[in-house]
Parts: sequence; structure tokens; C-alpha cells
Amino acid sequence: MLALAIRQFPLLRAEKFILPRMDAKDVRIFCEIAFKSPGINEPGGREISPSVIGRSLGLDEKTVRVRIKRMEQDGFIKNYQAIPSFALFGLKTLASYRFESLNILTKHNIIDYIQRVPHVVDAYDYIGPFVAIRFAGTSQDDIQTVADSVASRFELSQFRLGDESVLFTSLLPDKLDWQMIKKLRYDARCPAKDVATALHITPRMAEYKIKKLLSSGAMTVRAMIDTRKQQGLIFYELELSASETHQTSIAKQLEKQHGERLWAVQKSRAGILLVSLFGFTLGDPEEALLSSLKLEGVRGCSLYILKEMIEPPKPSWVDNIIDKNGAG
Repeated sequence: MLALAIRQFPLLRAEKFILPRMDAKDVRIFCEIAFKSPGINEPGGREISPSVIGRSLGLDEKTVRVRIKRMEQDGFIKNYQAIPSFALFGLKTLASYRFESLNILTKHNIIDYIQRVPHVVDAYDYIGPFVAIRFAGTSQDDIQTVADSVASRFELSQFRLGDESVLFTSLLPDKLDWQMIKKLRYDARCPAKDVATALHITPRMAEYKIKKLLSSGAMTVRAMIDTRKQQGLIFYELELSASETHQTSIAKQLEKQHGERLWAVQKSRAGILLVSLFGFTLGDPEEALLSSLKLEGVRGCSLYILKEMIEPPKPSWVDNIIDKNGAG
């Protein structure tokens, strides 16, 4: 889905039963608060802004607040994570690749292997022999070297989906800042008074530090999904081969066809569009593929159905850096 698209995908499985009270608007709201790419987003706040989401989706602020609260109560949104900017680690770019393995067993060996590889941001397991991996590095060449080593180790074909530059942050975190990031890492909406108690500072100081981390872009917050609560929700990607002259019109036609179920369109490279969608039945992805092939300018279309997002085991390489800086 983009990955980035290729943005941050939650764990998703294709089931036939729809989550109670879940509809397309709920999913679009979730996309707005969950698919944040570490270190590249504009500075924001700990609290997801219902007014900004509302303007983006054509909903009033109260409706957005109610729907977010309901998703939290239903357990669809399980928690919020604090993500430090990769700029703090001296990393300047992100790149995403889709790999194709010879068989399913090899794919699972890849997934097991990359969980121990530094600078892997996240991975997306698709139905079939495909896996997408996002790497962070000091340069595109640096990342390409790592991607090539993974491909060579498992005899994979690879396709570079896209690159992103990590936004610069002027904040140089001190020891207390790193301790605060650690405290918020897997509970980003922890009350300031609880943060203050844990770090032996005043609530006022805790709130000030948190706001400074967020406003500087040194830290972002994203929602995480409970993988057991998404029955009936299918995220999938269409990879369209399309002529340059038709790409804008194709994107508009796709938006008209799919409405709010289309949440991102990205130009991956010359002649390739990555289209991120979601549906509620197993037939939706194939129907979307067939309708896309009828659009003028589309030369071909591949379908990828997301199975789950793979996060590094805890403590991850990011957690280890946070611990080291917080203890220094």
C-alpha cells in the first residue's frame, strides 16, 4: 500500500466476517492516524487532530472523535507508539523494496532473517511469495547494498518501490529527552503526570519536553492495530504500468471508481503507479484489478494482498539506540 505508500501497514488478514460497526469512513480515519513514516512526517502532536482529519475526509471534528474513540474501545486500535526521527541516528533516507522468493518457505525464512538485520524499519508480508521491506540508511547507495545482500542471500528478485528523505530536526535530544522517548515508545499517550513520576520530574516539565520533541519533528506518534480485530478488512495494492501522459487522469479515474476506499496513489518510478486500497470482501481486490485494466493508458496491473506487517522483535535496534542514549 503503499508502502509508502509504503507507509506503515498494520497486520491485516483476509477474513470474511466484517468487524462490528466498522465501515469505510472508520478505515480512512485509521489510515490517517496509523500510516506515518518514521522521521519523514511534518511535526505534529500526541493527540491525533480530529479537525485536520475531518478536513481531509470531509467529516466534522465531533464525528472523527467519536469514531476514533469507538475504534479504541472495540480494540481495533490497540495502542499508540512514539517513533523517534531517524535523523537523530544519522540516517538520511528510507527506501522500500518488494522481493519475490522462489516459494513460501523461503519467504518465511526471509522474514525471520530480517528481524535481526539493523536498519530494517518494517516489513510487509503479502499473500504468496512476496515481501516488502523498508530500510533506513545514510544514503541510497548504502541501502542498496543492504537490499542486494538480502536478495543475494535468498536468491530473490527485487523491485525498488520508492525512496523518501528523512526530515531534518534541529533538536539535539539530551539524556532526559531519550528517557522520555523510551517511556512513550509503546505507550505514546501515557499521561504527562505518569511520565513525570517515572522520570522524577514535574508534570509541567514532562509536558514541555513532550511538546518540544513533537514540534521539532524529533518524535512522531502513530496508531497500531490489534491483528485479532480486523476481520473482514483487506488492504491491498495495485501496481499499475501506465504511460506518463495518462498517470494523472488514471489517478482521478481510480479515485472516482473507488471513492474513500482508495487512500493513496504514489508514483514509484517512471511508468509505475502504486495504488493503495482497502475492501471488505475477498472479491474486491480482483474486481479492482479488472476495472483498472480497462482504463486508458494502463498497460498492465499486478495485485498484492497484504497479509501482515512484520515489526522487529523487542527490543529492536531502535530501542537499543534509545536505551544507549538514555543511559549516556
